[in-house]
Amino acid sequence: MIDLLLQLGAPQAWLDSPGLQVLLLGAVRIVIILALAALVLALVRRGTERWIATVADRPATDPKRQRAVTLGTLLQSTAGYVVWAVAGIMVLSEVGLDIGALIATAGIAGLAVGFGAQTLVKDVIGGIFLLFDDILHVGDLVTIDGHTGTIEEIGVRLIKLRKFDGELVMIPAGEVRTFGNKSVQWARSIVPVGLSYEQDVDAILPVMERVANEWVAAHEEIVLDETPQVQGLMDFGDSSVTARVVVRVTPGEQYAAERELRQRLKRAFDAKGIEIPFPQRTMHVARREAPARPPGAGDAPDSPTSPEPDANQ
Repeated sequence: MIDLLLQLGAPQAWLDSPGLQVLLLGAVRIVIILALAALVLALVRRGTERWIATVADRPATDPKRQRAVTLGTLLQSTAGYVVWAVAGIMVLSEVGLDIGALIATAGIAGLAVGFGAQTLVKDVIGGIFLLFDDILHVGDLVTIDGHTGTIEEIGVRLIKLRKFDGELVMIPAGEVRTFGNKSVQWARSIVPVGLSYEQDVDAILPVMERVANEWVAAHEEIVLDETPQVQGLMDFGDSSVTARVVVRVTPGEQYAAERELRQRLKRAFDAKGIEIPFPQRTMHVARREAPARPPGAGDAPDSPTSPEPDANQ
């Protein structure tokens, strides 16, 4: 460094100053610290990208791919906080600040902040446990606190959930107590069908079974159980009896399967003349009759009359 400054024309006496040499060495150390921090983060980023690349050929709903993407993103962000914090402490040490006193002060401040940020700490701890328990993944269709949608991001503190109408819901990880995951192992497509009381149910159920089998044959790639279930009378309603079709499919495909099954059933019912009932009401109108009059009673006068005055008076 000194030779470089000499070549640039700096005075020799100025460069021989002990204070300047200490300053230059400190600057070199700071540059090295920052360069090492950037190198460590680059290695972490490269390692996580390679890890994610090993499962990139898997389907988007595959748990291993989702876990790699989620933990890889978390590892990069956590490494950034930790590495730059350590690098900052080392730089402050090179500047000449008392690191011991600084750490003690930071500890006291952290304790005070911890009491005031208990909810934040709870959310962070909850997010870490959710990630390492491997029970929620990016892309899962879930119901959390009454909100149903697809998980877009699982962070250390927040879970970002995209609902069907496009609304993005932020749920603190520490508030997650009970949730349902519709993307684990398998899902069921359930299609209830209302049938008229006047129709022969024994003749309709085979039609439903034929339609379900045809749908299964056309979608073998998503069907997990080749035999669909056509369940008989499940309920007696006000205007119909209810049967239903049940098929096991891969997670995420259940809603599309239900829509197509309904469409196929409607076409088959129309072709067979099978009626899909709708609510009907029977109304009875009661007529009120006038009360009977006792025998001998004439018509009541329209208005009371007064006697005519006597002309002789």
